Parts: sequence; structure tokens; C-alpha cells
Amino acid sequence: FLLKISLTCSSLLLTSVFTCRPPSVCGQAPLNTRIVGGQNAAPGSWPWQVSMRYQGSHVCGGSLINNRWILSAAHCFTLIRWSSVTCVMYHVLRYDVSPLISRIIVHPRYNGNTNNNDLALVQLSSTINFSDYIQPICLAAAGSTLYNGTETWVTGWGYIQSGGELSLPPPGILQEVEVPVIGNGKCNCLYGPGSITKNMLCAGLLAGGKDSCQGDSGGPLVVKQGSVWVQAGIVSFGNGCAEPKYPGVYTRVSQYQSWISSVITSNLPGFVTYFSIILVIDS
Repeated sequence: FLLKISLTCSSLLLTSVFTCRPPSVCGQAPLNTRIVGGQNAAPGSWPWQVSMRYQGSHVCGGSLINNRWILSAAHCFTLIRWSSVTCVMYHVLRYDVSPLISRIIVHPRYNGNTNNNDLALVQLSSTINFSDYIQPICLAAAGSTLYNGTETWVTGWGYIQSGGELSLPPPGILQEVEVPVIGNGKCNCLYGPGSITKNMLCAGLLAGGKDSCQGDSGGPLVVKQGSVWVQAGIVSFGNGCAEPKYPGVYTRVSQYQSWISSVITSNLPGFVTYFSIILVIDS
């Protein structure tokens, strides 16, 4: 069972805007004022975060995208019986919600050899009631761009040390880490030509030290615009965890607006067209 797959003259300022007004029902984290190299997340900071569990044990992450659907990674579900999978919303103990799952839909073109199209949709058997601790995330719409250097956040309950498979110690507090986007061209050079497709997004430090890891798979990589959070990526794979010159690789959510909309035919998730803009400032 696979979790995260191991394998100059002017100063520039990165800013971001979106071209459409996001729905008020997604991307809000009212309480948001280990991952390798990360830190404990405050309760309610990431109210869309989900723990996917197999026979009671955490195996992957996921994100709540409306009151009935979760977005996760395809590779989380290819080697297990989905009827044995449960999910738990993340919050403080008394807010835990464990809805039943009615079906899991893996992207029909998922390729486990190349890691391409690594996403899946999980349908819940009942609707979720939103609160400060439970909120859906907005999704990056088709045409969204994230340039090199755009700061993102990734969250999860995966291993907190590369190689040694050091699990998150009790009480298993959700971890968060901030990592910059690495352009696909650079990422292809690092992983090998053709390894990184247009359906992927890379983020991490070239020096290493901060990254998602095994057990974080399926979890969200998010960016913020104003008060709205947008999911740009899904934790997919990497060469180890937090290794120098090997940033984490994520499924690029904006490539799948049509597919997601074709599966979720009513009460669609909120899609936001996110742009990273480079402003050149004269020095």
C-alpha cells in the first residue's frame, strides 16, 4: 500500500489575484489567524482537512470540497477494499465527525507507473454540516497559474522524518509547512525529463528540509488570496521526503475541473481561477 510515493538584475515581487469572485461557501478558515520540517497546526486552522483511514489507521489525507465529497489521491485506494475505508474530519476531539463512505471514484486515466492523473473523489453517504471547524476548500479552476516562488501550505499526519519512517508521535497533531512552488521546467530537470507532466505541480525547498511525506498523500496543497484559500495541489509523490533538489510533487488540481464537475453533478465545489503575477520593481 503506497502513501506518498518515494522514489538577478531587477528585484521581483510575487503577488496573486483571481479573476472571479469565489463562492462564499468555500475556502474560509474562520479560526486560521509533521510533515517534515513543519509545525503543529492550531485547531480549526485547516477545516477542510480529512484523515482517510483503513481499518481504523490513518493512511492518507484528503480535503472536503463540498458537503458530500472529498478530494484525495488515486494511489491511496488502488490496493485496498474501499468498503474498509473511513474518514475523519480534523478538529479538536469533541468536533470529530466520521461520516460513512458510499463510493470512491479513481480517475479513469490514473497511471501508477508514471503517477499521472493521481486523484480520486470520495463520496460520503450523508451530508456534512459546516461549522468553524468544518469547511470546504475552494479548488483551483482551469487556467490557474502558480509561478515559481509562489508560497503554498501543505498539511497532513504523515511521517515527520525522511528515511527513518518516524511516525507522528501521540497525540498526532496535524502538521503544517510552508513551501514555495518550483517551476515544472526546473522540476523536470531534477527528476528527469518527462517525469513531471502538465498535470503535476512541484513545491519545496531546493536545499531540502521541508516537505510532505508518507502518510500525507491525498492531502491538500493550498494558496491564499485575501481571505480565501484555494487548493492547487494534491500530495502525490517524491524522491524520499525533504531531500535536497527533490521537491514534493503534487497533482495539479486546475487540470481536472471538467472531470470533477462531470462526477459531482450537483452542488459543485467552488472553483477559483488563481493567477500568480510577477511584478518587476525597478532597483
